Amino acid sequence: MELLLRGTIWISLLAWVAAEWRRSPQAPTSGRTAWTIGAVAAVVHSALAFHLRHGWSHDAAWADTARQTEAVLGLDWGGGVFFNYAFLFLWTADADWWHAHARSFARRPRVIDAFVRGFLWFMFLNGAVVFVPGWRSAVGAAAVLAVAVAWYRRGCSAARRITAG
Repeated sequence: MELLLRGTIWISLLAWVAAEWRRSPQAPTSGRTAWTIGAVAAVVHSALAFHLRHGWSHDAAWADTARQTEAVLGLDWGGGVFFNYAFLFLWTADADWWHAHARSFARRPRVIDAFVRGFLWFMFLNGAVVFVPGWRSAVGAAAVLAVAVAWYRRGCSAARRITAG
């Protein structure tokens, strides 16, 4: 079960990276599929964590989050669990929007798109780099950096299209 618990969040991370690299008008389906796989894998990971580690107790999740936060940041605070809830809600709602109303999703305000994607980046930075020990932190850092590179490349190509047009 431990492999399944860890594996689902790493699948989520890799699907998120793939979605950001495939996110374009030229490949809307593959980007959307990867985005959805990532969101579903994150939900499965959280359900497994709540079942295996916390006995379906929010208080236990709060205490574990506080313990981890104190170990890494020196702050005895479990409120980060609410960031995890927001992460799951936001990502699954975003994937649902993309599936249910693809045209509306494609035309949504840039500030909403930037917020959602930036929040996921922040959460993966913390969850896969800051709060992960050893070699897995390096893998997480590579994934977070890969997304930043994808955003940079997309921004550069968009700027070239604007200046060339």
